[in-house]
Order: sequence, then C-alpha cells, then structure tokens
Amino acid sequence: MIYSGKCHCGRLSFEVEGELTEAIDCNCSICYESGYLHWMIDPSQLKLKTPLSEASLYLWGTGQARHYFCPKCGVAVLRNPRTAPDTKFSVNVRCLANVDPAKLKITHFDGRNKLKV
Repeated sequence: MIYSGKCHCGRLSFEVEGELTEAIDCNCSICYESGYLHWMIDPSQLKLKTPLSEASLYLWGTGQARHYFCPKCGVAVLRNPRTAPDTKFSVNVRCLANVDPAKLKITHFDGRNKLKV
C-alpha cells in the first residue's frame, strides 16, 4: 500500500510504500514532547515529493539522529534514528493521511532511559 504524508501546512510531502501494522511510541524527550509516533522503514520505501533540503534539520545529543521538520509549521515528519542513521528512516505516523493510530499495534520504547547521551 502507498501512504501519502505531509506536514501540517503541506510544504513537506512524501509517500511511503509498505504495510503499516504497528508503530513505536518512544518516551524520550523529543518524541514525547512532539507526539511523534514512529514507523521504521528502509529508505527504498520512501519517495520524497519535497527534497529534504527544504526541511529544517535538528541535531542534538550525539548528533547521530537527524530530525526533519517543516520550517513553516514546525511539524516533524521524518527522522533518521540514532541507532541506524544511514540505513533507516522513521516516519511520523501522525503525518500520514487516512491512518488511525488507534488501529495499529503500538510498541512502547523506553528511549528516556535507554538513549542517554
């Protein structure tokens, strides 16, 4: 299945191909405070309609994880996780059209305690 995704204002848009059945709810400070709900994908599953150069980039802690968000509306749409910054993407499930997170299997990840800098 192909899912369409975008930030709130629509400046950043993308498509993801795959079967979305579960997501990860991380409690680290940035995920918790932004409400980010992760769908881990391979780069081959992602088709950017807007180049990442149009997104703002936030690096913190070790600087390995990359957090892409819209410079206009501030919504975080994609991340490269610290554990695999060059081989994985994390899509914010809440940015995907016609997806009800309540229907997904949610796995909780204790990023607050496992990802200390």
